[in-house]
Amino acid sequence: MGHIQKIILLVVIVPLALFPGGLISYILLFEKLAFETTMWIPVGMTILGICSLIFHFKTKNFYKLLNKQDSIPKVEPLFWILDIGFGVVYTLMSLYLMYVMNQLKPMREYTIMLAFIIPLFIAGIWTLLEAFYLNKLIQIHKFAHRHIEIEEIKGDGFSA
Repeated sequence: MGHIQKIILLVVIVPLALFPGGLISYILLFEKLAFETTMWIPVGMTILGICSLIFHFKTKNFYKLLNKQDSIPKVEPLFWILDIGFGVVYTLMSLYLMYVMNQLKPMREYTIMLAFIIPLFIAGIWTLLEAFYLNKLIQIHKFAHRHIEIEEIKGDGFSA
């Protein structure tokens, strides 16, 4: 089940990760606007999204390995941090957009804005929960694996 969840998360993250950078690229290339300081925010969101994609590709087989009691390959801590950063940024961005939407006078475009905000929020929370859950499973797996190794070293004490 975790493996399927990981694939669904990858499918959801791809457009959310690439959209901000694509939007800035479109604005700069076709609208011929100058690059402004605030444009670093979507560029940063895209960079975090790409790092999150790399993290999920590296960890997509972890759930299968946990079930087989195989050793788990190491993922660099930087990718864990950047994946969590991706989740935090998208969650905060969705909350900020919800705040801005509530400050505006009522308009008909609420459903359009919500159609954009809700996937941001879901992807952000889902990424955070999945990263913490996977880390917890890895810690449990390492503890059990060490326990099995200790039991194998101890032996049963009856061999001569």
